[in-house]
Formats: sequence, C-alpha cells, structure tokens
Amino acid sequence: MRAPARPAPLLDADSFEAGRSCGARVAACLARLAATELMDDARWWNRRRRRLMAGALVAHAEELESAADDESAGAREAAAAR
Repeated sequence: MRAPARPAPLLDADSFEAGRSCGARVAACLARLAATELMDDARWWNRRRRRLMAGALVAHAEELESAADDESAGAREAAAAR
C-alpha cells in the first residue's frame, strides 16, 4: 500500500531570504579563501599582481557581506512590522 500523498509545503519568504544571505556569506568566505591561496607560493616577480587580485577579491567579499547584512536587516524590519 502506498502512503497518502502530502501536499507540498508552501515556500516561506523568510526562509528564502535567510538562504540567500547564507549563500552570499559562503561566497564571501570562498572569495577570501581564493585571495589567500593566490598569495601562497607567489614568486617575487608576480607577487604585486597577485596582491592586486587578492585585494579585489577581498573587496568583493566585503560587498557581498554588506549586501547580505542589508538584506537580513531589511527582512528583520519587515518581520517586526508584521
């Protein structure tokens, strides 16, 4: 016998927003990891170029984290207004 089919759960907007901010934070961590990996074992002749690339990755990571913070703060304010 088959079990009765359950209806699909409704998607929760708060859960979706939490997942988006979590994804942004994971991407920021990966960008920082890539920046440190760029500088590991860098030869003296390409250290400056790699430092510039690593700086760009860290700046991008900070933008991702600030966007995630803004979104989560907006979601908290919207939840408090309900």
